[in-house]
Amino acid sequence: MALTWSQRSERWEIDDQVWSRDPATGAFDLADHRGLGAPPATCHPLDLAPLIGARVSNDPDDRRDRPAALYPAAFEFSPITGQPLPAPAASHMESWLPPFGGDRAWAEMPQGLRLTAARLALPPTPDLDAQPDHELPMPPAGDHQFLVGAFGTRDARLIALDPAQGLMHHWLPHSGAWAELRPSGMDALAGSSLGDRAWGVAAQGLRESPRIFMPTDAGLAVVSVNLVGWTYEVHMVGQCCVGAPVLWRGEVHVPMLDDEGKLRIHALNLRDGTAVHRVEGQALDASAEWFRPVADRHRVVWVGPTGQWVVERREGNTSTAFLLPWSQGTVPCFDSGSPCVSGDGQLWQRCVRHDGQDEEPVFVQLGVGDPAVRAVRSSRSSGYRLDEHLEDDAAFDDLGDGLDSAPHEQVFPLLESPSASAVLCARVQSTHLADELLASGETFTTTFELDGRHRIPLWTARVPRPWATRPFVYAGHLYLYHPDKRHLHGWRLAP
Repeated sequence: MALTWSQRSERWEIDDQVWSRDPATGAFDLADHRGLGAPPATCHPLDLAPLIGARVSNDPDDRRDRPAALYPAAFEFSPITGQPLPAPAASHMESWLPPFGGDRAWAEMPQGLRLTAARLALPPTPDLDAQPDHELPMPPAGDHQFLVGAFGTRDARLIALDPAQGLMHHWLPHSGAWAELRPSGMDALAGSSLGDRAWGVAAQGLRESPRIFMPTDAGLAVVSVNLVGWTYEVHMVGQCCVGAPVLWRGEVHVPMLDDEGKLRIHALNLRDGTAVHRVEGQALDASAEWFRPVADRHRVVWVGPTGQWVVERREGNTSTAFLLPWSQGTVPCFDSGSPCVSGDGQLWQRCVRHDGQDEEPVFVQLGVGDPAVRAVRSSRSSGYRLDEHLEDDAAFDDLGDGLDSAPHEQVFPLLESPSASAVLCARVQSTHLADELLASGETFTTTFELDGRHRIPLWTARVPRPWATRPFVYAGHLYLYHPDKRHLHGWRLAP
């Protein structure tokens, strides 16, 4: 601990923090936490305390005219009253990278699938009707994705991203309000015109690192989040992003326009993070549409109507990008969800194969020049692991019959949790066929449920496009977001 004086206050350097002390009152104020600076004057002490691991005192002699008094974690006793101070609040260090969780510690699974490492299991209840345990108000108007991370602090926080407008708001758990994160410099985050199936973000880690990588129409945004100061700093590299980035082999790869207006894959090295370099290989027409990528240890694949855009590592530790057109007569079914993975780690895309007058639903292997094609032997879907689709129906026994559809309903898997052997689904009441339903702008009665060994209804609501509902996990709860609703409904998960 280092102590210095100025004419007005004392400066206390304690571990990775700097505090100032008013000699007249004895009050302590945070001046800096790990280089993030001081909090804004409007920040409530009880919103700040968990972020920095501070001790809190509600003693009137400590807080005086403040809502609460904060002290460094190293202070076991109040310097004013001499009374013991409570231990700092327990930290919550969970993370959620939109849209499906994106836990990079889950190394054995490919990236980009609708699979989460979070255990989507509810505590034991007397019945199977699970009512919401918690509600959060909606962020300000927009179409939001949700991010959870500590970003170099000591407590994870929830951030609502509005990609189209380039806005970010963070949730203040004590105040029960959303506060906008504002740019700390002259540059603000640009918007993105990517659709829901194409947008995504990349991150090296959401606990210690403050950086996330976001696609925008002005280039790849390297965003450093400051939860203490309620700000962010953005550094733009490259030009317009026409697809989502992915962290692969130590670099962020992203489809981006080059100086000639051609579409190429570019990569950003995480060590310097100042400029992108072009991945050698094929340039594509800029009008092509590319959906969110999937990646395993061998390759990255962006799928689109014209084919698969693949980045592979070749000999000499170099990468190359190339296009694999869909086979003649094969049409991908992107409305059926994201690509899937089989038990041997292969990636697959659901397609329809046209053979004369007949149509056959199939799965096509991704990322290889001569792909395997497997027939879809079951009309049921248990999520995004495909052994049960490619072999027989026996594998459904472990999940029960929870995903069977009645004659007048359709079931849409939203997110699969292998650790809980459960799939979060939207069960839609409709007489439409699946294709008609997806094209419809109607409002449907929908039951959101966890399907595993038991079918557990969570919430029934009337919503348009219920299959576009976005789940996320924050503070031990599973939340469901739909932009047409007024609240975020949450259910407490089993520890």
